[in-house]
Amino acid sequence: MERVVFSIFHTTDIHGRFSKEKVYKIKDILADCDTKRVLVDSGDILKGGNILFYPFENTFRYIDNLKYTAICLGNREFNYFRSVLYSRLNKYPFIACNIVDKRLRTQKILPSIHMVIDFFRITIIGLTKPQYEEGSFWEVITGFSFVNIFDCITEQIEKYYKLTDLFIILSHLGIEGDLKLGEFIAMNYSNIMERFIVLGGHDHKEFFSDKFVPILHTKPHLSSISRIEFIFKCNKSHKIVGDIILERIDL
Repeated sequence: MERVVFSIFHTTDIHGRFSKEKVYKIKDILADCDTKRVLVDSGDILKGGNILFYPFENTFRYIDNLKYTAICLGNREFNYFRSVLYSRLNKYPFIACNIVDKRLRTQKILPSIHMVIDFFRITIIGLTKPQYEEGSFWEVITGFSFVNIFDCITEQIEKYYKLTDLFIILSHLGIEGDLKLGEFIAMNYSNIMERFIVLGGHDHKEFFSDKFVPILHTKPHLSSISRIEFIFKCNKSHKIVGDIILERIDL
């Protein structure tokens, strides 16, 4: 079987702390990558919050410059002002499968992104940190519902598992939430566990666990970027994950 490598570059919890020097360094790292790859972020890439925000935040320029494939909708990206939120969603690849706008019949928040890069079939799913419980009185006030995480992730997996070689879950749930998510995947999808990786954020801690499925949290504030290499064994009809190589690249 042919050996093929697919690379994921990951950042999280940047909070707008970009600089020209770090962006140039990341662009050089991406340019030097000789495999197919994506660049993703697990949320809180912006400085502003969900009520107070910077209308002309420089971060958006850097997101454009680096050409992120997908960014989880974190606390900082989600905004209760719909004009602000949906303007961002129209321009940038923010995703979250567990937020529902109850005032819309057709949802505008993308739950996931499915893509084919050469012959790699990738599904990237976003999960954000719930800001209040489902059914809370805050739903009446805001019109937004944070729905059950496990129901949401199940819906996305069931929709795409026949079309996906690798699930990348961008989570802003924090370490404890990601461990519960990993256990849920292991219990319910043990036959395809090797297809999953959870790339997390929110707790501002570097972290790795492979107790259930691989879970990785990159250092916050753009002090480093993580490179994850999936080594596939491929023939015309099958792609099997062999090894996974993790690398921290300090910036």
